[in-house]
Amino acid sequence: MILNEIKTKGIKKEFRETEKVLKSLGFVRWAWDYEKATYDYKYNHDGKEYYLRLRGTVINDKQLEHPKALLELGTPVFARHFFPHGLDDSVEIPKDLLTTVNEKLKEMEAALI
Repeated sequence: MILNEIKTKGIKKEFRETEKVLKSLGFVRWAWDYEKATYDYKYNHDGKEYYLRLRGTVINDKQLEHPKALLELGTPVFARHFFPHGLDDSVEIPKDLLTTVNEKLKEMEAALI
């Protein structure tokens, strides 16, 4: 589920600050290369794994882990993990998780703006 109502798309922050903010909120930088990063917040619910995911792309001449690399953030996505590997971002947020996910999204948005 693409979460268009969250206003993170287009936010530009230095890597160091982005990393600090998202780690403090419990996000983990899983997938990354020299030009982009993916931050995930994991939910375990009814024996299934879900992720709240936020991606960032480097937009200046630095590589990702350089503290002055400038990241442009995208739109958050909620997805379900499928074994052995794969994410389905067309799933709805389970009703039991809706309040928790919405609180995390508001917290993330406020910390990044």
